[in-house]
Amino acid sequence: MLFLAAFFSGSVSIWTDCLNMNIRAPLALSHPLMRRPHLLLGGHLLMLHILAFGGWRVSAVRLLWLVALGLFLLWQPFVAGERRISLRHGSVLSGIALISTLLLGPWLLLIWGGVLASVIGGRVLWTERRSERIGYLLAFGYLVGIVIFGAVPEISPAVVLDPELRSAFAKFMPVVLPALLLFPAMPMQRRVGDSFDLFYGMLVFLVLAVFVMGALAYMLLGGIGYIESLFKTSMVLAGALLLVAWAWNPKGGFSGIGSAVSRYLLSVGMPIEQWLVQLSEANEQEQDPERFLSTVLLRLHGMTWVQGVTWQSAASSGKLGDETRFHCVHQGDDIELSVFFMFSPSPAMLWHVKWLLRLAVEFYLVKRKTHELRRMGYLQAVYETGARVTHDVKNLLQSMQTLCYAASQPGDPDRLAALLGRQLPQIADRLRTTLEKLQSPQKESQELISAENWWLALRERYAHADVLWHGEICGEMLVPKGLFDSVAENLLQNALAKRQRQPGLEIRVSFGRDGLKVFDSGLAITANLLVSLLRMPVDSEDGLGIGLFHAARQAESMGYRLSISDNRDGCVSFKLSREN
Repeated sequence: MLFLAAFFSGSVSIWTDCLNMNIRAPLALSHPLMRRPHLLLGGHLLMLHILAFGGWRVSAVRLLWLVALGLFLLWQPFVAGERRISLRHGSVLSGIALISTLLLGPWLLLIWGGVLASVIGGRVLWTERRSERIGYLLAFGYLVGIVIFGAVPEISPAVVLDPELRSAFAKFMPVVLPALLLFPAMPMQRRVGDSFDLFYGMLVFLVLAVFVMGALAYMLLGGIGYIESLFKTSMVLAGALLLVAWAWNPKGGFSGIGSAVSRYLLSVGMPIEQWLVQLSEANEQEQDPERFLSTVLLRLHGMTWVQGVTWQSAASSGKLGDETRFHCVHQGDDIELSVFFMFSPSPAMLWHVKWLLRLAVEFYLVKRKTHELRRMGYLQAVYETGARVTHDVKNLLQSMQTLCYAASQPGDPDRLAALLGRQLPQIADRLRTTLEKLQSPQKESQELISAENWWLALRERYAHADVLWHGEICGEMLVPKGLFDSVAENLLQNALAKRQRQPGLEIRVSFGRDGLKVFDSGLAITANLLVSLLRMPVDSEDGLGIGLFHAARQAESMGYRLSISDNRDGCVSFKLSREN
């Protein structure tokens, strides 16, 4: 009794601290017991053991129930010790403690054993260390022993248990409790959703209730002893649990009960995977992001539990159905979606709808970004085409200036007419090609012509220029006209412009199976310019830059390569050839 009195006096202090957490929270958190959850749980189980094995009949011993509640409040995984308890909550808690003390009996202990078993079972899933999990399983087994050997025999005289056996359990079971200290547990974080699994806890409570009630029913209906009934019930229950465990996730290609339960929990009117399929179909059918959004919300409005939907984005807004006071809103970036329900939705319904809306918004944002990238790509193509066309127009202007200069000079009229007859149709054809580039900036000409015909046309185009020509052409050879025209125009115009600054410059052009080459005998390209030439637009006095850059990109897109084959004083050459 001295031990019980001392323990009770110390426990009353703990109980007082729990009711006054708002005043003494720092002291409670720093208490050594708060850092030893298994010690608190072991003390609570000891109090239950004393009460279940006849202690509830003694008025003085019944006060240990307050001690047990105090230890449970320190151990419980739901509410952190630093949380303030209002006067109203403290009064309710004190009232519950006093009433439960007055009504304490085997039935209350039995129910509390089931509740504690569910809490321990729900806590086991959140333990990471194996030793800690073993400690909780040991406490659970001890609690089951308290229930079946302590509380249940006190309920009804029909439960016949050998007094000596029950006395042995009452005396020697507490010897097992110090083993909890061999499996230390981490202090509980007590954050929402981080310490307890409600579904698993309820399952443990139901399994324990089935075990106790099944044993009693087996004993009364079968006319067998209590111990035999416990053994047979445990075997049947173990077999049932093994069967359920196998059916939850079976092998051999079957989905199992677990998949069905998960599908049910995630199927509030529409499974997630079905919604993803509908989003994918709408994504393929609708290219415009705003039409995609309206199509998706139209399908969502067709569900039976949806009364109306509204949406508001940067580019559009709309409404389908009626607005009610029950709604769910999802906001993302500059878009807001609202779903209105016919009735007040459950938390599971709200969670499910928020996921549906979140998926729809993610699809919409991706489609909108894709649309913006496509538009930016088109604008980039327009820019690049404009730069390339500007260079082409400059070359055409130079050709026109050359013809005008030739026409202004005295000479044979027949020779001038022949020159104009050859050059003017070619200039008109180049102007038509330039206009087509402006009309379709993203398209490059893929026309293939005979290499011999292209070579003859190029020589006629620059017949008035002092250029040396060397060609070895097979009659069956074909070349892309647009690419070769662009590269040849850029290289020859740059070489002719270089000749004006370096008189006496020799220009040679060769064409054959190995590709097109343009040589000049001028000074080498400077090192600074050579690093960026053909890789990006550059500024130079020769005009080497934007034209050659786009010609190189065009060649790359068509399986060719434009490169500088030689770069030294007296020999500067460019080469257009197929990629190996």
